[in-house]
This record gives sequence, structure tokens and C-alpha cells, in this order.
Amino acid sequence: MKSLDCTLTRYALSCVAAAMLAGCGGSQPPIGAPGAMPQTSALATYSLQRTVFGVPAPDSARGGIYASEEQSSGPDVFGYPNNNRSNGPPTCSENAKSTYNVAVDGKGNLIVPDSYGTITVFKGPRMCGRKLGSFHTIWDDDYPADATSPDAANGTIAVGIVQDSGSGVGSIELCTLKSGCTTNLLYGYQMNLVFAVAMNRKADCWASSAEPTALTYFKGCSGSGQLATGYANPSAGGLDIDKNGNLVSISCSVAGCSTPALYVYSGCKPKCKKIGGPFSLQGTSTYGHLNEDSSRFAAADYQYGQIDIYKYTPTSIKYIYSFNNGLSASRGMGAAYNPRSKE
Repeated sequence: MKSLDCTLTRYALSCVAAAMLAGCGGSQPPIGAPGAMPQTSALATYSLQRTVFGVPAPDSARGGIYASEEQSSGPDVFGYPNNNRSNGPPTCSENAKSTYNVAVDGKGNLIVPDSYGTITVFKGPRMCGRKLGSFHTIWDDDYPADATSPDAANGTIAVGIVQDSGSGVGSIELCTLKSGCTTNLLYGYQMNLVFAVAMNRKADCWASSAEPTALTYFKGCSGSGQLATGYANPSAGGLDIDKNGNLVSISCSVAGCSTPALYVYSGCKPKCKKIGGPFSLQGTSTYGHLNEDSSRFAAADYQYGQIDIYKYTPTSIKYIYSFNNGLSASRGMGAAYNPRSKE
């Protein structure tokens, strides 16, 4: 199994970054503040319910929040209620292994890339639906860290590849559930360690890369790409698009993360205009996603093993609460609302 830690020396990720991903020590504050201790007993209770009764809890039929964590055993993707201020346990889970980030498409289907190079799609809009199918990256040793699609069951899925073993640099692979991955979008050697990908309604694509820290724009998800100007992020990180078409970008990745923050841009085709940020985040997060009306942002806080919820507007964010029931500090974590942002 591959992992975004110091065992991936060919990705030039330092052991310092791996230690950062493993979480920081120190005292743990109460739930609702960054760093609360996970409540694994609740997860064990849920797992027993799932195993014995064979059905998810009733709340799984409604929308919610997916949380993923990279671990060696057990399910890696969990479903939680939309409002989990009470820090309740997962209502359902998907048996996906060694995941990093997760995403929800425009139809409510769940997209799960894993460190084995496999991308799996689970049926929505019900939380934790049945598996629709899976496919593999173009090269066996590719590491898919992120994925996005307007319709993963029937349309194109853009997959962010940390480092493409065929080209030796980062890329976006264009895939379908039926035919797998067939196209590589590259920007020479100026787009390496791709940690995130975004796609809008017009099928334009963006890649957030760490070597160098840059945002690359692909009009129509094709061609050789253009380097975005006006991009102020000091490090790479997760991407999303809000209801106004603004690009929401986290500045934090395993290749570098001095101060986790959120930036908001308009345009980026390829000229970016910064309209919000940097907004400080509670903990260390590489990934996060907006809810349907872009009023909430869920950040996957791998430093403390929790999901941090913020009130979002393009010009401000405000921390609201965190939940961690069944989660733990992990080398990689993701979060996604179902339904996702309607750009």
C-alpha cells in the first residue's frame, strides 16, 4: 500500500511532512474546539449495528457530511448528519480502503480515490449507497489524491494525480466509470505534486500543485494548460467552487503548510482575482468542501482528527463547531457535503 508519507521518497515528501500529517501532540481540548479526542467506542457501536443488522441508520437516507481518513484497517469513509453539533457517531460507512480525499458529484454520488490507484463511485443521493463501479488510473503506480465530476456515473471524472509514474510529474487524468482513464492533462514539468482538482459546469479544469506552488487552468479540460496569475496561495491544497462560481482554495499540503488558510478567487481563466482570504483555519487541513447553498464549509482537520465546520461567504468565514466521533488523527483526511455546492 502506498501512502503520502516518507515511504514515498520518489515524491520527495519529507519525513517532517509525514510527522505533520500524523498529527501534533499536546493536550486535547473538549469537543467543539480544535483537537478534541475521538470517541472510538461510538464507532465500535455503529460497526456492530452495521454488521449485525446489515442496514445503515435511518439518517443515512438524508443528506449529510462524508468524512474520510487514511488508515490500514476498517472502513475509511463515514457518513454523518448535516448538523452534528452533538458529536454523534457515523450513521453509515463505505468499505473503501486507504482513502485520502473524497468528493460528491452533482447527482449526489460519492467519489473515492485510494492510494492503490483505484477510484470507486458509490450511488447517491442517499448517503453510503451501493457501489456503482470502479476503475484504475492509467499507470499502476499513480497516486490519485483527489477527484471531481458533475456526474460520476455517466460523465467525465477528473482525477488529480500527485505524481504520474508515466510522465514523472503531476497531472489530471480524465476518466469515465465505463471506460476508465484515457487522457492525461499535463503542464510540462511546472505542475508536480498535484493535490487537488476542480471542474466547473463548463467542464473547465484546475489543478493545485506543490512543486512549484501553482494553479493550472485547462479550458474545457483539454490542451496543455495555462498557469493562473494572481494566485496568492503559499502552498497547495484542496479546491472547490461556490454557488457564485468562485474558486475556493485551501493553502496547506503535505509538501508544505506553515499556516493553514482559505482563499477565494474569481476568474482564474487564467487570471485570478482574490476576493477573500487568507482566512485562518482552526487546525491543519488539506481538503474541504462546501454545502449545497455555499453557506457552510467542512474542513478535514487531520492534525486533530476531526471535521471543522465554518460559516462561509466569499469574503469571510466563521468557525462554528467540530465533530470527531469515530475519527482519529490521520495522515490524510477528506470531507464532503452531500449535496455538494451548486455553483
